[in-house]
Amino acid sequence: MSQFTFKIHPSIGIARVGNSREYFLAPESIAAMPQPGKGNDSTMGGLPIRPGTEDTVIKSSELRDKDGAFKRQAARFRIFAYPDSAIETYPATGGQEITIGSVVDGREVADIVWTVHLANKKSSWFANDDDHGVVAYENGNTPKLRNLREGLDPYNTSRLRKLVIDAGPRALRGINARACFDSCSEPSRGQGAQILSVADYPKSFPGMHFDQLEQPQGPIESLGEMNTDDKGRLIVAGGHGKSAGWPLDNKDIPVPINGPVNNDQWFDDTSDGPVTATLVFKDGSTRDSFGAWLVATDPSYAPQTLNVVSLYDEAYDIFLRKLALAPDIYRDGHFIQEYRPAFDEHIKPLFRATAQQLWNAYLPSFAIEAHKEVDAIGADDNPDETIMAGLAYVRRPNPGTEATWKGQSIDVGAPLMPLALGDSSAAGGKPFLTPTMSQYHFLHCWSNKRYVKQTPTPLGPGEYLDRASLQNCLGGRFSPGIDMTWIIRETSMYIQDWQQGAGPFRIKHKPLDYQHIQSQGQGHREPFLTFGWIPRHEAVENLGLEPGDATKFMALPWHADYNSCAIHQTSPNKQNSEALFWSWPAQRPVTVYPAADFDHEKNELPAQRYSVRGPGTYPGVNSPDDQHDLANAGRFWDYRQMLSQWQDIGVVVQGTVIDDGKNYPDDVYLEVQSLLQDGPQELADPTPWPLFGGNNSASRKDK
Repeated sequence: MSQFTFKIHPSIGIARVGNSREYFLAPESIAAMPQPGKGNDSTMGGLPIRPGTEDTVIKSSELRDKDGAFKRQAARFRIFAYPDSAIETYPATGGQEITIGSVVDGREVADIVWTVHLANKKSSWFANDDDHGVVAYENGNTPKLRNLREGLDPYNTSRLRKLVIDAGPRALRGINARACFDSCSEPSRGQGAQILSVADYPKSFPGMHFDQLEQPQGPIESLGEMNTDDKGRLIVAGGHGKSAGWPLDNKDIPVPINGPVNNDQWFDDTSDGPVTATLVFKDGSTRDSFGAWLVATDPSYAPQTLNVVSLYDEAYDIFLRKLALAPDIYRDGHFIQEYRPAFDEHIKPLFRATAQQLWNAYLPSFAIEAHKEVDAIGADDNPDETIMAGLAYVRRPNPGTEATWKGQSIDVGAPLMPLALGDSSAAGGKPFLTPTMSQYHFLHCWSNKRYVKQTPTPLGPGEYLDRASLQNCLGGRFSPGIDMTWIIRETSMYIQDWQQGAGPFRIKHKPLDYQHIQSQGQGHREPFLTFGWIPRHEAVENLGLEPGDATKFMALPWHADYNSCAIHQTSPNKQNSEALFWSWPAQRPVTVYPAADFDHEKNELPAQRYSVRGPGTYPGVNSPDDQHDLANAGRFWDYRQMLSQWQDIGVVVQGTVIDDGKNYPDDVYLEVQSLLQDGPQELADPTPWPLFGGNNSASRKDK
């Protein structure tokens, strides 16, 4: 009997689209924080890793291939063995990585069989209800369906067959093997030590169901590929950032994009799905690992910028308060007053994230200095004597459940932090972003001098990968977000009895019975995947997630939402004001400092430019004087333009990795590799504070 439990890490891996065939590996360190095991390296975490290396971060010249195409980000999955006696707590004790050739429990690993299944269900799913969020799914309710003209019954198999992109499963074994999630190759699956063909699998891609498609960057015929490295680890790369629209009545009119989130008649090639692995030992025995999940989403244009609230913060908060993650911190509905959070683990990331916003957002000089002072706060400083003045400038979380819209944050913007928008709706969220309940509690402990300097229980290497993967992603504002949305807060999405071996933050897989695929002849196959997981619906919410169930809540196509979410009014805007706030400054840079403009003689930062800039970024309805209006600039005013120019956006990286032959200070984060045309040379002065739009333009929501 084995004395070990096996788990795949990261529990949720993040791949990102790119228009290049090449890829780099997803970051395995936390953005803006020191890289593990590299104490003398001034380059902060969050950077992608060079393929074929353990942890060598890329340079700026490696963001694009030799032809200038934007490289994809691939997620690397590993297997770790944990003693059975050490799996009931978090962090778990131990954790040894297992590769082909490893010896564990007296047995040598001869092979690893991996299976991955990717799909995209966005077009078949419900429209994102920005006014209600998860509340729209309560009491048996749902939002309205996308693409109602394709059928009113969400469970209709003909509708699902047309609107779900399903590549089917793919399986690999051994080292340096490869498989593609495309429309041509044959699906396969792992079963024990074997890989079996799934010959009759009903794959589905847009071109199979629509005679005429608008395809700005070519047809969607693949959701990516997977391969194993020379140790048998798994690497999964997603799609190429493509979109496809199908016309309805008038085939000569371009397929419309009328908003940032819910656009009927469109597909994109983001995806998600389960990752499983079976260890095959030399004695012929096998052991399954607790599975992981792959999410393939938008590019990261600022990989080293830390989010004030990340996906990890959201997941950690839910596991802490609802799934007994750490009873010494929270139990019986209360935070334990005797607990002392660690400054390095619980406090410093919030301060560092605050300072990081200045590289991607437009701040006046006094605000820039204030953000830097927040970052300078150390574990030995008296909280009362810091610029934070205790918690005087931190916006409190809304009390009660996520659906409660009451408290300090309703109409209060600057100077309370964060200066970013929340989940937006009165029914489902809040107009301003706040720390999570647990983040705020840790800050409260710090302000009352009840903390320790360093964590006494650091994460092991596997669980650190879980944290890094999620902490490099956007938490709230979930409107709907970039990487994942508010489902990260839903306990039904996870393996809830995590103490039985799975560990926290692991998505529950719905069992997929590939042996009973029903084939009804060529062109008449029933879809394999169902409508899928529905939160807050008791009949299905605890069955587990199918491929495509994690990303189906996101914007369609993703390009439109990324384009839109620069700066906005609050929503709801009870004061009907022209005040503007950021949506996602860490993930969606608004303004940047281009490395090409850096003054090397004076060693000074250049003027900022918009990250999204050039022709098409000024609304034609406005006068030339309006080109600097912060309510309008920094985005394409025809959503369709982003479909073909998203890959031209530059990336914000630390000066230490800019390899253009010039020297940059270690503490600056500059834009590199932008292919967009420059302009304007100067931005409007960011005063008064907070920012304001002019000529009533901030309230215009049609574009």
